[in-house]
Amino acid sequence: MLLRQATMADLPQIESIIRDGRELLAAQAIDQWQGAYPNTAVLVDDIHQGWTVVLEENNEILGTAALIPGEDPTYKQIDGQWLTKQAPYLAIHRVAVSSHHHGRGLAGELFQRLFAQIDHADAIESIRIDTHPQNMAMQHIIKKSGFSETGKIDLTAAGMPGTTDFAYERLTVNAKPVHLAATQAVH
Repeated sequence: MLLRQATMADLPQIESIIRDGRELLAAQAIDQWQGAYPNTAVLVDDIHQGWTVVLEENNEILGTAALIPGEDPTYKQIDGQWLTKQAPYLAIHRVAVSSHHHGRGLAGELFQRLFAQIDHADAIESIRIDTHPQNMAMQHIIKKSGFSETGKIDLTAAGMPGTTDFAYERLTVNAKPVHLAATQAVH
């Protein structure tokens, strides 16, 4: 398996995986990704920005995620407390794996490969992610991958007013003690 940056040639497979994820969530009566998000314009922008990575095997994309640097507007306010304060982080969004390969642990594999790359980026001190309160499968993968639950965030800044997600953070090997929160609340 190979983790690499996505190109526009990958868009059809990425859209297919996102569509599969949307259908799986709908089948579980989870109201995540049931509207227009994430749409083609968002996925294209992610690729153009250089944020999308794909997990590939034998020329088939098995999983995808967007790694977004900088301050995420949805993470500015939290009902809880981040593990870090004023530290550079990456946000992971739009994580999905192929429905044709469920049960292989691909989401965990995707995260582990991401962490290995991110740990080489000296400037990145943590990784943040969020998911829907009913998305128990993603919550399990997130926690199993070493993230700590830090609270809840409101998705109004992402164009989804009235939506609240569980938020998580994972320190990288480059986390500086000066940026660690004094107390780390877990809900």
